Amino acid sequence: MADDFGDDAGRQIFDWALRLGMEGYRRGGGAAGQRAVEDAIGRLEAALENARDAIGAKPGPSGGAPQAARTDARFARLDMSEFAALEDGQRIISAVDAKLAANDIWHGMTEDGGTPWLVFKTADAPAVTSAFDQLVSDTKEAASRAAERMRQEQVRDDRSRAADRDREPLKDRAERARRASDVQSHDAERGRAPEQNRAETRSK
Repeated sequence: MADDFGDDAGRQIFDWALRLGMEGYRRGGGAAGQRAVEDAIGRLEAALENARDAIGAKPGPSGGAPQAARTDARFARLDMSEFAALEDGQRIISAVDAKLAANDIWHGMTEDGGTPWLVFKTADAPAVTSAFDQLVSDTKEAASRAAERMRQEQVRDDRSRAADRDREPLKDRAERARRASDVQSHDAERGRAPEQNRAETRSK
């Protein structure tokens, strides 16, 4: 799977999205699974784009990374709280780490006052921005593949249920059909009763 995406970051994002989608599928079926994937991917794309924009913001007077992200003239840091707040956000932070490593960008992950930070060289800000652009593309591809896997899972489950019905003994199927017919007849009779009562009242 890593080869399909080009590096390990895309695989990690795909695994993350698929896991959340499958949890939604088990709770509420195919539609719930698709919504879980779409919601997770939407939040991740927003976080990636916000991070990319923060890195690429207008630099301070001395150049380099934005003032808010600077630690000193040589290094900058990016607040990763939005990623950490995602469900299983550490998996996504790991994907960011993998993407930067794949691009040979020096970086580190640290924590200060409970806030997770990505630290990188100020001179590498354009390369870090490009890496986040790549992560946005990876996320879109992961979303497409996760959605397709969810559809395949639903088709397999539908076929499995159909096979189970086919294996059901004829006698049991007939009994189940009879009970369903009785319920429908009862409902229909109950629906006709008010009309019949009104007709009898009018005739009197």
